[in-house]
Amino acid sequence: MHSVGLSTRQGWRYQVPILAKRFKVLTFDFRGLGESERGSEPLSVATFVKDLSALLPMLGISQTVLMGISLGGFVAQAFAVAYPEVVSALILVSTASKIFSGASARRAERNEHIRRYGMRAVAGRQLESHFLPSFAAEKPTIMEWYKAHYLANDPANYIEIMNDLGEFDSTDLLAEISCPTLVVAGNSDVTSVAGNRPLDSAVALHQLIKQSELAVIEGAHHYPQIDQVDAFNTRVLGFLSRTKANPHQSGS
Repeated sequence: MHSVGLSTRQGWRYQVPILAKRFKVLTFDFRGLGESERGSEPLSVATFVKDLSALLPMLGISQTVLMGISLGGFVAQAFAVAYPEVVSALILVSTASKIFSGASARRAERNEHIRRYGMRAVAGRQLESHFLPSFAAEKPTIMEWYKAHYLANDPANYIEIMNDLGEFDSTDLLAEISCPTLVVAGNSDVTSVAGNRPLDSAVALHQLIKQSELAVIEGAHHYPQIDQVDAFNTRVLGFLSRTKANPHQSGS
């Protein structure tokens, strides 16, 4: 499950071909993002959990591994708490049990800029905060690809989701998660989701979820599945092998 800024399942472009060699892989766009219509429900983690709870039975999936990044990680946590019998394992990437309170003013300022001037008004700042300068310089094509998806966000939908994430707090619920969990974070992630400092949120998740292990990806920023592909894929595949995920039932 994808993030808000990279508003599409295509954010897993470097993982799906590798995972599909061993697993049944499911990727989809959240409502109001990517290619999915908005519908009439509020754009919130609660709605996305509800959508996933309807989607999986429709596809005949009774149990699955959930992998989510940023927004997708929030949804994965909430889903695992609500439907523990469905989730055989979790992979939580660049996400948090809650966004630290100091980010609220920055979020409000960004949302106001988007409301007044559209996504383009904050696109430059988004790229700077989500990728290391060295990676951006070496991979201009990926930067253009990411920027195109970021600009494709509907401003109203983006603001609604970001405001909901600002209210999200699973801290008191994560002790209920008992399935094997891999928490993945880049040691250079300085986004608000990462915490006051890089790895703050990842360490907190690791401490709150009993059956968890922490994978720190060196040199990675907010999207380790993009800027450190090999290291990310190695950690994920190793985790799935250790948890003995069923190739015929697991999705991501």
